[in-house]
Amino acid sequence: MDENKIVFITCVNDENSYQKSLSYIKNLQIPECMEIEMLAIENGKSMTSAYNEAMFKNDSKYKVYLHQDVYIQNTNFIFDILDVFKRDFKIGMIGMIGAKIIPVSGIWWEDHRKVGKVYDSSNGAMQLLNFNETNDVYTEVKGIDGLIMITQYDLPWREDIFDGWHFYDLSQSIEFLRKELKVVVPKQETAWCTHDCGYVNTANGYEKYRNKFLDNYSKDILPLVSILIPAYNQTSYLKQALDSALNQSYRNTEIIICDDSTTNIVQELAEQYMLKSTKIKYINNGGPCGFRGKFNIEKCLAISSGKYISYLLHDDLYNLNKLDRMINYFLYDDSLSLITSYRRMINENGEYLSDTFRTVRQYPYDILLTGEEAGRKILFSMVNYIGEQTTAMFRRNALDLDIISCTTSDYDKYKIYCLIDVSLWLNLLRKGNMIYISESLSNFRIHSSQNSNDGILVFWASIDFFNMIISSYENKVFIKNRKDLLESLMAWYKEYGGDLIKFSNFYNNSTKEDTEIIKLRGEYINCYTKFINILLE
Repeated sequence: MDENKIVFITCVNDENSYQKSLSYIKNLQIPECMEIEMLAIENGKSMTSAYNEAMFKNDSKYKVYLHQDVYIQNTNFIFDILDVFKRDFKIGMIGMIGAKIIPVSGIWWEDHRKVGKVYDSSNGAMQLLNFNETNDVYTEVKGIDGLIMITQYDLPWREDIFDGWHFYDLSQSIEFLRKELKVVVPKQETAWCTHDCGYVNTANGYEKYRNKFLDNYSKDILPLVSILIPAYNQTSYLKQALDSALNQSYRNTEIIICDDSTTNIVQELAEQYMLKSTKIKYINNGGPCGFRGKFNIEKCLAISSGKYISYLLHDDLYNLNKLDRMINYFLYDDSLSLITSYRRMINENGEYLSDTFRTVRQYPYDILLTGEEAGRKILFSMVNYIGEQTTAMFRRNALDLDIISCTTSDYDKYKIYCLIDVSLWLNLLRKGNMIYISESLSNFRIHSSQNSNDGILVFWASIDFFNMIISSYENKVFIKNRKDLLESLMAWYKEYGGDLIKFSNFYNNSTKEDTEIIKLRGEYINCYTKFINILLE
């Protein structure tokens, strides 16, 4: 490798554009110790194959891969790129524009933190693209545009995957990052290059190569999402749920199925799917873990390893873009602990049901709520507008995993018996903010055999909400003064006060030896005693 040589490599099929590009290269100032070469690969079958051919036949340490319609305006270009490389031997590649974050689409220019400058005509007229400025000599990025790519180390271009004209640049960027080399965009007072490309052609396989890029590099550029499916004794809806998880447009996922079943039907279905996908991990609990699936829900989380968590109850469905839409917000805002969306209800046949006051769309547009705003909205309305576990996604590190059973299902010192989703949301909203997405991204199935039709759960829900109100006041979270406490308690009494009479009738007609009913009666007594005492203070 000759450290005193720099070669300009171009894939050529338009001689006039190439000759114009060469004229700009010939005007560049050249360091005394450096020698430059120009190498044209004519009529290459793909960008990667042409660049590989050039790379393997040339021994220059520094290689500038540029389009035939790129004209280098900065006559000090060679000095400037050498200065960047010499600042850090870990810098492997330089580009003029690039993305600090690769969005979930894989399209680098959709990154609103993108950096760099270039004169460009991709919209039909020459204009200066001037992205986010930086005060540093260079900015590290995840990917650069292929108009010009300058390297000081040789890495093979992935012609085994990208045998066309798109995504070779992002692919090569990630290959450098895989080698723990940096990809950077330098600070430019004025744009160093002009790219006279005309309208960009995305009809020649762009979508094909975008999907190839995501299939091969999602694990490198996007965080792992754990899809958690607590299953129990049914497969007809579970099969649909699994399909909706596996067919997500977001690629970097793991699917954890924890099975509380008393039969082997779920295991048999899971094993069939595991033959098709390595994403699925199946755990057989050997029967119910306890308390109507509550402990199974906790176990799913304990086993998972994703940075972000998304439950999928075994009879519900994801829309295929659910994870994409949510992760794109998480990528850009570290203050978020929770993202939810509008959701639709469906029946046994998958037909949409009309919204209720609990499921109606909350906002006509995507909106950011502070954790306090979002939490107070629950505790002052008695409505779980955030949704069931299937609806939302949350950041794993917003929970204290050392006391996982408490943080996921219980609320401070109070055990939660029914509203484990509400308890989870409130715990998360203590740690960060929330996005509400106005688009429907999941479907909550209503059918006759699910736990929510268990009459006793309504009574437990009343107790759970009361305890969460009291605890929030005790800890000055969401409810910070007596006025707030009374307002929230009156909302609670308006929603659940009538259940006290219903429970009395239920209790009188029940078997008094039932330990759960005895416990529930004790909780009701404690709850209403505390409620009356607060009112009398």
